[in-house]
Amino acid sequence: MSDPTVSVSKGVFVFKNGFKPGSTKSKNKNKQSSTKTYNSILENKLWYKSYSKLWNKIEKKIQALNEETFSSVLSNLVKFIKNSYETPVSEIPTATLLTGINMPDHTALFGSLTNEIEKHVSPHSAILHAEDCNNLKNMIENMIGQFVNVEKFSGDDSSDSDEKINTRIKKSQCTFSLLQGWYEASYPIESPKRTKKPPKKRKILVVVIPDFESFNDKILQDFVLIISSYLNVLPFALVFGVATSTSALHKSLPHHVSSRISVKVFQSQTSVVYLNNILENIFLTADCPFHLGGRIFSLFIDQFLFYDLSVKGFIRNVKYAMLEHYSYGNAMALCTDQKHLKSLLNEFTHDDFENVRHLISFRSLVENEQPDNRIKLLTNDDFLKDVLHQEITTFLEYLRTFHLFLKCLYVLVQDLPNNPLGKQFRELYRTSVNELITSTDEFRQSFRLLGFQSKDELLIKLTWIAHLIGSEGNDSVGIKKVIKTLNAFVKQIENFNLKMEESGDEENDDVVVVTKAKSRQELKEKLLKMTHESKPLNKYEKMRKELLTFLTQTFEKYLNTPKELPFHEIFIFNDISIRQHIEGIQMASLHEALVNPQAYLQCQCCTLPNNSSILKTMPDVCILYKLHLECGKLINLYDLLQSFLVIVEPENNEDCKAIKPELQARFTQAVAELEYLGFVKSSKRKADHVTRLTWSA
Repeated sequence: MSDPTVSVSKGVFVFKNGFKPGSTKSKNKNKQSSTKTYNSILENKLWYKSYSKLWNKIEKKIQALNEETFSSVLSNLVKFIKNSYETPVSEIPTATLLTGINMPDHTALFGSLTNEIEKHVSPHSAILHAEDCNNLKNMIENMIGQFVNVEKFSGDDSSDSDEKINTRIKKSQCTFSLLQGWYEASYPIESPKRTKKPPKKRKILVVVIPDFESFNDKILQDFVLIISSYLNVLPFALVFGVATSTSALHKSLPHHVSSRISVKVFQSQTSVVYLNNILENIFLTADCPFHLGGRIFSLFIDQFLFYDLSVKGFIRNVKYAMLEHYSYGNAMALCTDQKHLKSLLNEFTHDDFENVRHLISFRSLVENEQPDNRIKLLTNDDFLKDVLHQEITTFLEYLRTFHLFLKCLYVLVQDLPNNPLGKQFRELYRTSVNELITSTDEFRQSFRLLGFQSKDELLIKLTWIAHLIGSEGNDSVGIKKVIKTLNAFVKQIENFNLKMEESGDEENDDVVVVTKAKSRQELKEKLLKMTHESKPLNKYEKMRKELLTFLTQTFEKYLNTPKELPFHEIFIFNDISIRQHIEGIQMASLHEALVNPQAYLQCQCCTLPNNSSILKTMPDVCILYKLHLECGKLINLYDLLQSFLVIVEPENNEDCKAIKPELQARFTQAVAELEYLGFVKSSKRKADHVTRLTWSA
């Protein structure tokens, strides 16, 4: 190295002259300014206006639904903490909230919990996260810092923990002696003879631990023992967020620790139920014009069920799909409610109408029009504007009736044996947007099962369906006719008496037929014939058959697939190509990075003349990866080492026994990296071999 001052660590310095790194506020300010700049670029685009308006509406609904969802469990938990010191206690009041394994969604839950505690119980609450409490000292300092300092810090903040505590109280000063002195000064116990004012009511110190399983067991045990020793002077209360089950609590805290806390368990809503509420009340409604197609909806649901169970992740995926959908062009700005439709069309330019003409369904619309109108659709923007207004108004009305009758169908089939059409509303939606649901075998099987429903079961479902359609407030002639017919069937079933006299001659005839059989074969044939013969129906069965026929015809009329209507692309997004952005193709990315590192490193020394070339300037793991692709299932490490040395040091290619230690270390590290990435593993058959795990020969 020619210059002695040049080194790998030349940029690492220790600043002792009062230098401080940039604060979190400045980072957030820069982030907000960049977001503001990005929004200012798009804010004049029609499609972005429609997107932002719809997404803001969805976010408000999600926030309101979250508050409603969490209110029941949080109110009981807050009430428990509030009443925990009504009587003298010898154990720490502890609420254990079973949250489920959907960890990304816990932020909203515990954020709402903290707000409720500060509003109804005590202004003194501390949230402790495992990443900020890697030892007992940090845990205690973080807790006391949040209690004592006015500016409380959040455990989710990614900035350095030394900056989080207000500078009024240093971390080294955050001790229990300080906490006790602060609390006694805040809530002094004064003699009633000295003052006429009643003493200030002492507030509870609430410690919230959202990720209980992530904490070190020893740290938690010591923490509980320490705060229990101060219980006579400091009224602590604990809230544990447990993702698995209460057994995790007993495993982490042995008896001598668990005997110091008084635990009450609270159960939060499961993530699957939470997702169903989000879908049924927000996304799968006529109020939300943006809809996911069957394939992309299945992708998001499968990712939720099989990967993370995160509703937050599902919402993030929908948001990405929405942005991808609207960014197609101003034609997608028409994906809005009916009251904004006319004003949007008035803002359309010729390019925007051309954007609409590029939609696939526009071709079928042109083909179905008269010859004169075809030319107008292709050339006259004013004529296309009127057609757009009419067709999109029709489509929005279709969405209303589609969701209405899909809910009616769900009421009928949700509790059928084996659930042919699915047990959840989302399964019914996925089928209906993919294909004509009334032509499926599952639909026919469901109605065969409905043919065995009793009077009481059918009456409950029919009454609920009539209420659903009636509450919609649709004034169309077809809907009014459906309501009238349903109400007539409801009255017939209510007034029907099942205790009717039936003739028993038919049963006797059947017995005679069976007894006249002379052989087992003849008996089998007669029984088989009897199963295919239709028995006479009583009055209730006839009425039930008429009802099911009417319902089938109604669903066939109103549950058409959206893709049969013009301009369905404006409202239905079904581009499965976003899968690579949602899921990511990790193995393909790894392969590309290891085969051609220049694509990621952007360095000239790794530029390959062709894909099969191996350069000595490439990273060692890349060299070894390309060499292992030429090997079979079992790879001899010595042979692989020799090939590695030929590439790395071609000038020293003599057959010498001595191998430089630094080259052997580089080879060993590269093999370890390949094993860590999952391409090879140690072989049990031969100690000096590794097994290839991918693209086996």
